[in-house]
Amino acid sequence: MLMLELSKEDLEKLVKLQEIDSKIIKLELKLKELPEEIKRFEEIAQTRRNKIARIDERIEELSQRRKELERIINESYKKIEESKKKKAQAKNLEDYKEAIKLKAEAEKGIIKATKEIEQILKELNQLFREREKMESSVAEFEKKIARKEEEIQKTKKMLERKLRELGGLREQLVSEISPEVVEFYEEKKYEFGGNVFVPVYNKTCSGCSMQVPSAQYTKLLRGEGLVYCPNCGRILFIEDGNRG
Repeated sequence: MLMLELSKEDLEKLVKLQEIDSKIIKLELKLKELPEEIKRFEEIAQTRRNKIARIDERIEELSQRRKELERIINESYKKIEESKKKKAQAKNLEDYKEAIKLKAEAEKGIIKATKEIEQILKELNQLFREREKMESSVAEFEKKIARKEEEIQKTKKMLERKLRELGGLREQLVSEISPEVVEFYEEKKYEFGGNVFVPVYNKTCSGCSMQVPSAQYTKLLRGEGLVYCPNCGRILFIEDGNRG
């Protein structure tokens, strides 16, 4: 691991660099999360579109069944007319009974089919109302998605602008620090997966919440070189206004 002594000026610049890097990471995370907001709205809208599709399938199924029942009713009326002719032309008791039976079966079929059509019409009425609500809901969600996309585009442009600004500040700051010191910072940043420099509050490391030993705290106060937290290994510093 690369080790070196840092001047007070170097330390101050690296802390500023760390602050910039932290802001950049947060902005990049926000940019990454933006599409997820739209995705959530689209998933809800798609769920409702799928429900409309299922309703349409059921409506088609019921409509076909209704046509079939209407065909059965028409056929039954034809059979009733046929039974009247057979009844009038009956030459014996068997023919007469056969005509009566044909009429009774046709009438029974009409009653049964009519009742089923009534149930179908009730269900269709309910499905059409439900479909209308779903269509209205999907239309509203699509409006929300359009508005959200517009908001996100504005937010995206604003975040990208801030990232460019921070990138410029970072580049300027890095140019003011020696390559060896920047390399030291980058290595430490990779090692800790985040903040390298952490402030001390009430003699406590803000990186791991462990108490800083008195000797190291005194060294911090005096500004005698780098002071590492004995627990987490991060580099400690005291912010202006928190000395004493």
